Amino acid sequence: MSVMLRLLLAHMLGDFVTQPLVLVSMKRKGWRGIIIHSIIVTAFTAALAWGQFPHWWAWTLLLGLSHAFIEQFRTFYVKDGDRGGLYYFLLDQAAHLGVIVFIAAVSVNWRPPELASLFNGTASVESRLIVYLIALIFLVWSAPILEAEMVATLIGCNDNVGGKSVRVMPIDRLLGTLERLAAVSLVLAGCLYLAPVSFLLRIYVQRSQWHSSSSRNRLITKMATSFLLAIATGLVLRAVPLSDPLQAIRQAFQV
Repeated sequence: MSVMLRLLLAHMLGDFVTQPLVLVSMKRKGWRGIIIHSIIVTAFTAALAWGQFPHWWAWTLLLGLSHAFIEQFRTFYVKDGDRGGLYYFLLDQAAHLGVIVFIAAVSVNWRPPELASLFNGTASVESRLIVYLIALIFLVWSAPILEAEMVATLIGCNDNVGGKSVRVMPIDRLLGTLERLAAVSLVLAGCLYLAPVSFLLRIYVQRSQWHSSSSRNRLITKMATSFLLAIATGLVLRAVPLSDPLQAIRQAFQV
């Protein structure tokens, strides 16, 4: 379990946390950006896979090469202005996940049923902490992209990079992050019914968008996407037992 989660964490760090707007733009223009991005993903994978399983270096290299291969499809085969960005994004992530599952399955004989250990308390503390870290990255860095892609695909907008990727506006990233983290915290605290309150801040700050139907529809789509992602993440994390976070961190780092 630990190996698969480590590979997934490396992907989240390389594909979202350390992929700024300028690199996204470079990727959409050609191989230079794709290669730089793939090297970053490979570096994170090497750092987290180092010595964790046999021939980790060969599997890391394979993952890096496959990442570049998958990325090039969106660069060279997706047309500018194509409103299917959400579907391309989901297919792209599914392909990356498929490679990670394949490597974990072949290298350490990992199987999907092992996921049950996360929810019945038998998984290692390290594995459970990695799940929480992956969830944090998802809420802060991945969810805003899903928001923007959902709006671009369902409604259409002009906030793009190189005609092939949506641009996440800073205010949407900030407000979305705050509301999702607050909503997940409420779910973990057993106050699911209070989670909608977390989204009042965005409604207030972006209330001017209610004046026209087009901007109102975009705001509603963003908030609905953000809400569903936050609630789903909170419910998953609530099923992963981590009763004493400080003790878990000490055990994970052997303090």
